[in-house]
Amino acid sequence: MLTRRQWNGGLIATLAALAGGCLTISPSEEQRLGKESAQEVEDSIGLVRDARLVGYVRQVGDRLTRAAPASDATWQFNIADEAEANAFALPGGWVYVTRGALALLNSEDQLAGVLGHEMAHVLERHAARRIAAATPFALLFGVPAGLLGMISPTVGGVVEGTGQLASSVALASYSRDQERDADRRGIELAARAGYDPEGLATFLRTLEREEALQTGRDAGRPRFFSTHPTTPERVGNVETAARALARDAGAPLAAGRAAFLARLEGLVVGDNPAYGVFFGSLFLHPDLDLALDIPTGWKPVVGASGAGAAAPDGDAALVLTVVGAGDDPVAGARKDGLPEGQLKRLQRRQIGALPAAALVADTRDGDRLVLTWIAHRSRVCRLTALARVKDWERYGRDLERVTASVRPQLPADRDRIVESRLRIRRAMAGETVGQMAARAGGPWGAARMAVANGIAADARLEAGWPVKVAVTEQYRGPSTRPWSDDRDRFYIARRIARYTSKNTIAPMTATTRL
Repeated sequence: MLTRRQWNGGLIATLAALAGGCLTISPSEEQRLGKESAQEVEDSIGLVRDARLVGYVRQVGDRLTRAAPASDATWQFNIADEAEANAFALPGGWVYVTRGALALLNSEDQLAGVLGHEMAHVLERHAARRIAAATPFALLFGVPAGLLGMISPTVGGVVEGTGQLASSVALASYSRDQERDADRRGIELAARAGYDPEGLATFLRTLEREEALQTGRDAGRPRFFSTHPTTPERVGNVETAARALARDAGAPLAAGRAAFLARLEGLVVGDNPAYGVFFGSLFLHPDLDLALDIPTGWKPVVGASGAGAAAPDGDAALVLTVVGAGDDPVAGARKDGLPEGQLKRLQRRQIGALPAAALVADTRDGDRLVLTWIAHRSRVCRLTALARVKDWERYGRDLERVTASVRPQLPADRDRIVESRLRIRRAMAGETVGQMAARAGGPWGAARMAVANGIAADARLEAGWPVKVAVTEQYRGPSTRPWSDDRDRFYIARRIARYTSKNTIAPMTATTRL
């Protein structure tokens, strides 16, 4: 059995070879790269856990798999918990569609086209060939790995989030020739599976309209077209090729618009409050029943691995994540990987009514970590405050106040947490898209609703026609796995534990209080 060091060493060697121009990679190496990257995707982006919806996507994927040529891929289909419309694949057969993309789909043929396109990238071994080009997950998804870009490199090395391997494999740009190949092979695969191969072209047109709506919003953040370039010429090529394909027999799993949209009913639209919500400087995590206040002006970050914030100048940060089940913060620190020698230096304390244990760790590189484990409702969380020792005069009091602010949520806090979910409504005869949007009363305006439903903004609807709407509702519970559970811990927790065990830690200091 490989140790983790040997495993990572092999990955680094493989990446170096590929970056140096060697494009030969064995099927076993592809599987190894894909498995490692898939774990990073789960840790950094998160996966949708709605068994009904995930099961449906996998059924469509399985149908495509049966129509695909024999390969060394071990196909696995998942829904990435990301609001942006995207899809990507990893070497070895891991295929992902985001819930943002699902919200824009209007038929099973379109879903098959998207999955087929990504499967084609695997079959053509495009994913394995582009590993050297990197687009950090922090830029695309804004998850806690994004703290690396907001705080100093030294401090950033402590909170070593995910994104290096997975981002380079999953999200670096394909060439236009690779996109054309994936389009062609993807629609051929869809047609062999019994789907309309023009579904991909229809969805690409929807994505063009969606991108136009997003112009000027968060312009620095790459989206689908940053990694999947598309043009009217490309869409036209797909349509031309699709018309020449013979479609094999086979009934869809969800026949017709109404049946397909019923499969999407309840999909979370936009930001997922299961990972926590910021209301200005107040952070609320509904599933952990915790609240805390961050310093005014700090940049908040919420993602699948945890939540945090960084100082405006990037020289300090804090991260909240889950260690696992339990009611004893010291036991939680032990589970988190804190060495026995450091466990003896933990100081038990109370934060309000919550039991806690804290350790101040100064490294010989001049960094200070204040690690506080807090137990509440049979879970132990860790709040990590980070800054350079020389900057502690500037940031220490702010970070101490954050720790002191941790508390259970109040009923008024819970009432503030809402989510948007996709619901299906029947149109009235002659109703306009704008009238339907007003009647739904959710976050989608007429333009967004028209794009999501694949119709013109000035369309008048037929009586009974099923329409996707986004409805604001009281948060009801997670559609994803919470930050952590008894089976594993997230990357940030593991990296901090390894860091504190490998560096020289100064004793607890009397001048630093929590």
